[in-house]
This record gives sequence, structure tokens and C-alpha cells, in this order.
Amino acid sequence: MKNLQSCLGISFLAVGILSSPALAIPNNPPTQGASFAQLSSKVVQQPGGFVQFESKDSLVRMTATKNSVTVTQDGSYLIIASPQVTATKDGGCLDAWITVNSKDVQNSGVRICQAKTGNTNVVVSQVIMYLKRGDTIQVKTSGKNSKLDAILSAKSPNIPSIILTITALY
Repeated sequence: MKNLQSCLGISFLAVGILSSPALAIPNNPPTQGASFAQLSSKVVQQPGGFVQFESKDSLVRMTATKNSVTVTQDGSYLIIASPQVTATKDGGCLDAWITVNSKDVQNSGVRICQAKTGNTNVVVSQVIMYLKRGDTIQVKTSGKNSKLDAILSAKSPNIPSIILTITALY
């Protein structure tokens, strides 16, 4: 139980630290220390296939494309994917899960079903796993009558359709 509490504590700490707007991609990232990434999307996305990320909010000692993150160091990693899901019709459902090297990660799947059109919720998938240099992480979705919904506002920070946070646990 103590290990579970420690893992959850690390998870909440990572989400709080890495979602902070003060952590941006540094001009000269340090050569020592933890590797981490946070990607997000301001685009509304339909379920089915790999999720797209056009914003690289933080990226240190990892590389990223529009739909993946590649680790550059062997180690244990905490991976958190948090899509914001809106039902487009009553009874809309969405599944999301994490893949590594295009293989589904066991026990990483989450499902959200919403009774009413327009209902919006965030669902969180998270795993801790050992990754090797060159391993590539992606998020996939499937579903019907739902979408990954972004909310853009001039009066408050944007609410991305998904946030992907990855941090090395050294």
C-alpha cells in the first residue's frame, strides 16, 4: 500500500509540476537531470487512431513528432494521458490507451461513456514502465458519438483536447 501511495504521490506531483505554465522548453536544456515531456493539442479530434499533438509545452532530453514522443535514455517512466472528452450524441463513449513502439500497453486503457450530448469530462490513463532508448510512446483512441474537445478562450488559458505528460523516474 505504501508503494501505491508513493506512486500516486509521484503521479500527482508530476501532473502539478509538469502542467505548470512556468515550465517551458528551455533555450539551453540542462545536460544532467531528469528527462520529461509535455505535449498538448488545441485541436478538436475525432476518435480513431493516434492522437495528434501540435504543442510541445515542455521537452527535455526527449524528441517529439506530431503524434509521438521518443525517449533518449533507458529508465523507468511515468506516462499520463488526459483527454478531454465531449459527447456529440447521447450515450457517446471513448476509449483511450497508451502504445509503446506501436504495441498496446496492457492495463493502460480507459473508457468514458456520457449519457447526455454536450457532457464534457477528462479521463486519465497512466502507467509506470521501463523504457529503453529509442522507445516511442503514442496515444490511441476509439469510440463513437464523442470527440476530444479543445476549449479556446481569450479570458483564460486554453483547455487542450489532450495533455500527454512523460517523466523519467530516476
